Amino acid sequence: MMRKSFMRKYENLFPHKVIRPAQVDFMEKADEAIKGEKCLIAHAPTGIGKTCAALVPAVYESVENGKKVIFLTSRHAQHKIVIETLRDMKKKSGVDIKVTDLIGRKWLCNLPESETMYSADFREYCSVLRKEKRCEFHNRTYSDTMAPTDLAMKVMEEIDGAIMHSEDAKALCTNVCPYAIFLERARKSNVIIADYFHMFHPTMYKAFLAKIGAKLEDIILIVDEAHNLPMRVRSLLSIQLSDRQVSGAVKEANEMGENEIAKDLEFVYRKLSDKARKRLEGCDEKVIDIGDVCGAIEETSDYGFFVEELERVAKIVRAEKKRSYLGGIASFLDRWKEKGKEYVRILKKVPSKRGGYIYLYTHECLDPSIATRSILNGVHSSILMSGTLLPLEMYKNVLGVDESIELSMDSPFPKSNKLSLVIRDVTTKYSMRSKKESVKIANYLVQIINYTKGNVGVFFPSYFMRDEIYDIVAGSIDKQVLLERQNMNKEEKYGLLGEFVRLKDVGAVLFAVVGANFSEGVSYDGRIMNASVLVGLPLQRPDILSESLISYYDEKFRKGWEYGYVNPSMNRAVQAAGRCIRSEKERGLIVFMDGRYLWSNYKKVIPKDYDLVVSQDLKKEICDFFVDKGLLGGYC
Repeated sequence: MMRKSFMRKYENLFPHKVIRPAQVDFMEKADEAIKGEKCLIAHAPTGIGKTCAALVPAVYESVENGKKVIFLTSRHAQHKIVIETLRDMKKKSGVDIKVTDLIGRKWLCNLPESETMYSADFREYCSVLRKEKRCEFHNRTYSDTMAPTDLAMKVMEEIDGAIMHSEDAKALCTNVCPYAIFLERARKSNVIIADYFHMFHPTMYKAFLAKIGAKLEDIILIVDEAHNLPMRVRSLLSIQLSDRQVSGAVKEANEMGENEIAKDLEFVYRKLSDKARKRLEGCDEKVIDIGDVCGAIEETSDYGFFVEELERVAKIVRAEKKRSYLGGIASFLDRWKEKGKEYVRILKKVPSKRGGYIYLYTHECLDPSIATRSILNGVHSSILMSGTLLPLEMYKNVLGVDESIELSMDSPFPKSNKLSLVIRDVTTKYSMRSKKESVKIANYLVQIINYTKGNVGVFFPSYFMRDEIYDIVAGSIDKQVLLERQNMNKEEKYGLLGEFVRLKDVGAVLFAVVGANFSEGVSYDGRIMNASVLVGLPLQRPDILSESLISYYDEKFRKGWEYGYVNPSMNRAVQAAGRCIRSEKERGLIVFMDGRYLWSNYKKVIPKDYDLVVSQDLKKEICDFFVDKGLLGGYC
């Protein structure tokens, strides 16, 4: 009876004819979190319909009680899914749900030079143009009193009645500033779709809230793909400086006729480079302290004055060249002095494409709760959700959530649609790597690829291992092999994905790397991928940062190994594994090629619905699984 009453409350907004039982379960917990002003932390696998289930109670609260919903996602494709869901909700209910799809200012800018600028340079460049009234688009958006112009009001009226994706809305803003128009609209919106950056950047979120006219305590925050949140926030809180940047800044200062700054920078460059070479003889990285950078500067100038001078000249450079090394160094130095055990300073050397090494001075954040704690505990309520959010307690602790409701859901897909095999007699464990082991892995791979009809995705822990195995199997695979490359741009990524989709009927194999371009954030719907294979455990290479994370979380929670190393890696593995089955109509083979997946400390992070089976007869198991689906490979 209570459930029927609960559903009557939301049935008008729910956009689909059929409400899945799992969606009701999710909405009940979301409703409880919103009413109780708490944080819902939800492990909800693909197929639950969590986007819709999170939005319905949140939008209801916005419409009825004036709360503002901010939906955060780092994926472009997810923006579109949220937009489509909200359109369906509006169409079904007749409720005038106002929505703003917001991306970064740089990506919305109409100035052609913005495309080639770094984000930090663009922010400063944009700020100067606006203050000096030299941006034609901003000038046509606001009057001298900062009231929207008639042209801006006309554009906002055009956008007002529709729920639009940012690209479509930008197309209507050809003569005005799209970002300013979007912010004006956001002030009146029930829902804002944005990036993690907007709410978790340590210096940006207050300005963002002020621009959309919202108080933290009036926000219902939904974070999608929340398993990425700790790492993304740590990245936002971390900084680095390379010796190449300093060298570039010296040249930049000389070109501007700033001889004194150039001289000081040249001195700092020599000091940092010499120190790096000496400290890193025979190793790739070392822990350093605050004085390793400050000392080099203070030998030639006052630290604060030096930073101010860099910023002064950087503004001149940006006005002329749009980008500035000087500005990047000033930003780094401004944050280098941040203290606390939540950070570690590391000196590294990495191979340069031009030969030799690049030396990096990094200030790495270990604790994302520096930024997330105040936000997640300060908003009215929040929903953190992902298909790989186990163990729930880890995310509560690591993100600093005070009061939470936890929900762990099983996959809604029929268990018969997924076969999760473990090949236990191979491993990528460093101490056991050998040519013989690589050949054994390669032989199993050839069987899996040839026994499975259609496309197969193979995910490796590193490009090095991928290339080593590929060299062995290349002549034995009866499918076209597509190789992911490091540092692919957006066009290259979509081009390779398009080719993979095109070949789905004849069959192709994608050789990719866990945590890179294709192991998460990409949906292979419609039998685009019939099998996914995890070669080894995608454990991060032991280094100072990973050791520091383990030590930090061991001291804070007595769970350093799990929180700092094992669990994040295993969640990346599960993300990759789940690529091959995206709906209840699809059947997917998942192969974990490493006996360590059966070890309790790794297995406990894998959702129980994976139901791991130790492979005994690989050919028979694959052929029997696919026999009634017409997906048998030519060798079955």
